[in-house]
Formats: sequence, structure tokens, C-alpha cells
Amino acid sequence: MNENNINYDALINKGILTSKNEISHDKINLISGGMTAPLLETVWTFSGYDAGIMDRITAVFTHLYSEGRESEMLDILRILYGVAGMEFPEDVDLLATHPGARQYFLFSFLLTWTTVCRIS
Repeated sequence: MNENNINYDALINKGILTSKNEISHDKINLISGGMTAPLLETVWTFSGYDAGIMDRITAVFTHLYSEGRESEMLDILRILYGVAGMEFPEDVDLLATHPGARQYFLFSFLLTWTTVCRIS
């Protein structure tokens, strides 16, 4: 994404960016937490409660994030949402247009995903 594709007004109105164009970690954590748990629960159920499948999904996310392959990580999220029959969150599409917000969201998502997978 380039700078011209970022909708600063929408990001500010949603609270993803502050009025100083800084990312709001708290808002992004809320978005991440609110979307991760339902997705994870649905994937866990669809997998037949297979910890091996969850480990492989976690490994894919971890690898993509560590390699800086954010757009591919978002593509996998979109695929999982589609397979689960869930609507991909608008807020995630919006924050994905801003490099800093996208990176922090994916960090927060991955942290939540891996933490919940370890507990399950």
C-alpha cells in the first residue's frame, strides 16, 4: 500500500489512529482480541479439536510474521474467515491500509492466537 491509499479520516474516526496520526495500540488490541477468539474457536471446532492442525496454522502465522509477509498473513486470515463462513472484519480491512497499524495488529493477533492455542 502506498501513502495515497490510506484513509486517515476513517482511521481516526474509528480510533485506530490518534489525531496526531499515531497508531492506537489499545484500539488495535481491542480489534484483535475481539476477532481472534471467535475465529480460533470456530477453526478449533472445524478441525475436530485437532491440536496438530492448530499447531500448523500457528506455525504458518508465525513464519509469515517473522518473514515480514504481512499481506500473505492477511490472506490466510481471509481464507480462514471464508472457510469458517464468517465475515472478515471491516476494521481489519481498514487498518490494513496503514503499515504501522497493520504490523501492530498482526503482532497483537499472533500473540493472542498463540496464547490461546497454548491454553487449549
